[in-house]
Formats: sequence, structure tokens, C-alpha cells
Amino acid sequence: MLIRKWKKKAIEFARIERIEAELLRQVPACCELDPGSNAESRVFPAPADATEPDLLQDWNEYVRPELQHLFRSAKETVEADLGLLKMKVGHLGRFLVPMEHGDPWLNALNQARLILAAKYEFSEAELSALESPKTFSPRELVLHQINFYAAIQERLIEILGTAEEPGS
Repeated sequence: MLIRKWKKKAIEFARIERIEAELLRQVPACCELDPGSNAESRVFPAPADATEPDLLQDWNEYVRPELQHLFRSAKETVEADLGLLKMKVGHLGRFLVPMEHGDPWLNALNQARLILAAKYEFSEAELSALESPKTFSPRELVLHQINFYAAIQERLIEILGTAEEPGS
């Protein structure tokens, strides 16, 4: 897959293989949280422990709803953009994302990575390991998915960084 700036106004996802398209299409579903799950506490960590009930109450009343709205909005943006991805038999896929959708994409990819990591209980050591797993169990395939999303985030950050440079 190739990810690049397109005519200074969009991000082009091109040369998309069928498996890459499937992983991209899974991003919105990966952003779904089960209430009370480890993933929910990973995405919405409490800012304090039970000894500070006022702070926790303010967090749950003011901050958390805003974060939920931001996360839902990012997921919906990515979902809509992915609607433009069409795969034809024997051809590689392609779609464009408006440059202003870059931050929602980063947000949704990060949500997906956090939720998958929590759901499959990956340790920090596993997530930061440089060598690839030797087997391909479902759990290890999820680790590849997390790393795939991280690589996309890295490329989007590069593109969005150059979008603000003069003459780019």
C-alpha cells in the first residue's frame, strides 16, 4: 500500500491489496468498546484513584463525554472515508481522504490499537518487540494488525507534518 499527499489537498491511499483493504475496513469496528472492559479503562483511564471522588466525578461529567464524542466522531469520519474504497477483482484499491480528515484518522487508528492491545492483553514488551513472531496464532495476527495500524499512523504523521510546511 502506498500512502502519500495528493495535490496538496488530500491523502491518497493507493495500491491497496485485498488484505490491506480488509484491515482498513476493520478500523471502525475495532474502535467499539465493551462497557466495563479492560479496553474501556485503557482508552478512558481514570485521572485519579478513589481518594479523589470530586476529581473523578468532574472527569466523568465533563471530560469523558467530550472524549467519547471526539472518538465517535473520528470513527464515523474514518467509516465514511472507507466507503470510498472500492476493490475490483484483479485490481488494487485506491481512495482519497481530505487532508482535514488526517487527525480523525490518527485518532481512530490509535483507538483501534489501544483497544486491540487491551482486548488481547499485550504487554508493553510484546508491543515494542522488534522481531516478528515465529508463529501465526490469532493473537499474533492481531499484533501484526496493531503494527500495520501503527505504520499507517507514522506515514500520516509524516504527511500531515509536511502539509504545514511553506512550499509543500
